Amino acid sequence: MKQEIVMYTLPLCPYCARAKRFLTGRGIMFVEKNILIPKNLKELRNVTNLIGVPVTIVGKRILTRFSLAEYEEVFKN
Repeated sequence: MKQEIVMYTLPLCPYCARAKRFLTGRGIMFVEKNILIPKNLKELRNVTNLIGVPVTIVGKRILTRFSLAEYEEVFKN
């Protein structure tokens, strides 16, 4: 069974855009949660106290910010 992927983002965030492009470009489905919505921000705060976005959760793994090398390693085929 595939793991759900959740990405916490902000509008106009260039790193969020890069992370989303990375996943969509590889056909990887994910749930996007805008942290301007209070319940999404609260969810994010339950996971991490970091301020930066994107935060991408893959199973028990938490990816903070966008690192091409880290995303390639986590999402390799």
